[in-house]
Amino acid sequence: MMHLKPSEYIFYKGQKYQVEFYFNEKGELPAKEYFDAVDRQVKIKLLALVKYIAEEGRLFDEGKFRIVDKNEKIYEFKPMAHRFFNFFYEGKKIVLTNAYRKKSQKVNPKELVRAVTLKKDYESRVKGGRYYA
Repeated sequence: MMHLKPSEYIFYKGQKYQVEFYFNEKGELPAKEYFDAVDRQVKIKLLALVKYIAEEGRLFDEGKFRIVDKNEKIYEFKPMAHRFFNFFYEGKKIVLTNAYRKKSQKVNPKELVRAVTLKKDYESRVKGGRYYA
């Protein structure tokens, strides 16, 4: 099992929230890998959204951030045509799970299922003391 250093998965630390990239047991960070591959303009827009919510505690603009699964409490950041799924976790954390480029009006169901799966993996590993080194 891989243990990453905080500098490898913490995206932004604000007054209200710390925003992190989820990582699996192999040390892969799906949302960060996607983020690293997108162009600079998308990165700047996502960072602005993340920074705002981390500092202010909320983001009211549904055009930029909204809940996509009320049962599982999965949210999405919406920089341009890209979607970054995430969830809130105790200890004032927002965890970015995975991301994709939006091609239609609807949320990509496969990516949403993946976000829920990654969230459940995160929660069980944190509760079992197997996530953070």
